Amino acid sequence: MNKINKILVLYFLLSVVSVDETYSQVTFQETTGSESNGYNPLSLRQVHESYLMWKKTLWRRVDLKEKQNKPFFARNREMSKIIIDAVERGVLIPYSSDSVNDSNVMSREEFVENIQQVDEEVEEEEGFDLDDPFASFDEADPFAEEVEEIETGPIFIPKREFSIFEIKEDLYFDRIHSRIYFDIQAITMFLPGDSFYNPAGFEKPIASFRFIDLYNLFKSMPKGAIWFNENNIAQHKNLGDAFLLRLFKGIIVKIANADDIRVSELYARSRKEGIMASFKVEQDLMEWESNLWEY
Repeated sequence: MNKINKILVLYFLLSVVSVDETYSQVTFQETTGSESNGYNPLSLRQVHESYLMWKKTLWRRVDLKEKQNKPFFARNREMSKIIIDAVERGVLIPYSSDSVNDSNVMSREEFVENIQQVDEEVEEEEGFDLDDPFASFDEADPFAEEVEEIETGPIFIPKREFSIFEIKEDLYFDRIHSRIYFDIQAITMFLPGDSFYNPAGFEKPIASFRFIDLYNLFKSMPKGAIWFNENNIAQHKNLGDAFLLRLFKGIIVKIANADDIRVSELYARSRKEGIMASFKVEQDLMEWESNLWEY
């Protein structure tokens, strides 16, 4: 009887293993070595390349100010704030592109420069107004005491301004498990083009990050990195789990192609047509997945 009880206890312990253990949580050094063995070092779910029957790489634009994405952007718990704070503390490595390899690691100084406000002081032209006969004279008081100029540090863009993210992910069919998986590889943070702090007027890329690094960062902050569930505050989720559960909404802006151009350039001539083309690409992928099971 005792032997049976021990077996039941062992079975119970094995059955309640954390969901996190279904993913291969390995360090960068370990994954680098495994790349030559057919495994992708950027993947949470380690799947051998020989298991992949079909694969596409997608890029999705995610606006955290949209209603469905607002749980990622809760006040004082913004995902952008968590990321910036982590880089400043030196616990998260930024990259200059979504390739996120050793050749494009971004220095902390360059990252800090990217999140600073642009100094747009316009120097006044020399000369004077012809309508003002005294314009050419110096108006400074010669008897006034000199005021020492105090140098101020850099002025940073508010962390809440960084609300646009681009997700690079692989969509593949695992022939061993007979199912399709979404495998997020990297996430890039942008400053929106309509931001008051962006005089350029177009979306400015700040830095890219390996998703596996972000996942580990979020899981290390169970009380800070939360997906805010406003319908039931007793059921907040960790940001890492929210990404795995695909609780975000983003439109496809690019599919890997030989010309390396975006969906809007491939299928559209205007912004509206570009958005419609993105939805069509999404629907085509869903239809392909549906037809896959008919064979």
